[in-house]
Amino acid sequence: MGSIQEIKQNYIQGTATEEELQLLLKWIKKNPENRNELFSEKDILNAYEFVRNSKSYSVSDELKRLNTKIKPAPVQKKIILPNYLKIAAAFIMAFAFSWFIQSQFISKEEPVLQAEIKNVFVPRGQVNQIFLADGSRIWVNSESTINVPSVFNLEERKVSLLGEAYFEVAEDTERPFKVLVEGQTIEVLGTSFNVRAYENSSKIQTTLKEGSIKLTTKNGYTTLKPGEQTELDKKSGQLVLKNVNPENFESWKDGKYEFEEENLVEVFNIVERWYDIDLIYDIEDFGKLNYTGTIKRNKSVKHFLRVLGLTVPINYEINIDNVKIKKK
Repeated sequence: MGSIQEIKQNYIQGTATEEELQLLLKWIKKNPENRNELFSEKDILNAYEFVRNSKSYSVSDELKRLNTKIKPAPVQKKIILPNYLKIAAAFIMAFAFSWFIQSQFISKEEPVLQAEIKNVFVPRGQVNQIFLADGSRIWVNSESTINVPSVFNLEERKVSLLGEAYFEVAEDTERPFKVLVEGQTIEVLGTSFNVRAYENSSKIQTTLKEGSIKLTTKNGYTTLKPGEQTELDKKSGQLVLKNVNPENFESWKDGKYEFEEENLVEVFNIVERWYDIDLIYDIEDFGKLNYTGTIKRNKSVKHFLRVLGLTVPINYEINIDNVKIKKK
């Protein structure tokens, strides 16, 4: 009897014996991770690549086994299968064995394996990208946390977010994609949108670029169209819907922030996250002011302060880990 790796390979190739299949079942039951390993997408793709390569796969033994189970016909004729039919037969056998293994778990009503939740945190001064197995892509902004399962289930694709992220969701009509954010749930099938939901902010902004999303809060739900944004007040639960330029709320993933009449304190919060520096200021001096302009990651915080000074008279002092700002 070969090793478990050899038995797994025989299973993938469709040549595993009954005894090997029984050993494989026991091995899977020992550890849920073993089941993951066997039925992962990589293994399936490897099986497909193996079947495609007819030179490395011999179907003669399998055909002999199959023939022994079939009663001989009155008149026996020698049949030569073309190569493409041999490959098809091999693929069918591999699929049949796969069905047999998985049916053992279904028939015995064993609990479905729980996916591992991966916690991704992006620190200040950084932006990261996540590529999901379903083809979706997520940009995660500075000082943000997103929780993503290692494997999506058959009913839905669900992630949770604290901070800011831009989503490009792959379409899957059978499994909606859901983003859980404090105070709301965003449900989509396939679309592009931005969510800004930082812990130190009093509001949650959801901005739709393409497609359609359904946003649900404790007070009901709203359907967004491209170019629309909802702003949820965390304290009151009030939801405001307005038209915006989506590019102003997704440009950060390309290395810049474009603000249009944005509250200056919110701009300060973004500057702190992007440049990994603390701004020390009196909120009464800047809390009622708005800012229109652009900040870029490849520019220093000093450049931002100079640009800000063109519209708001300020004095500032740059230290090692903080910047003190005062209104003139």
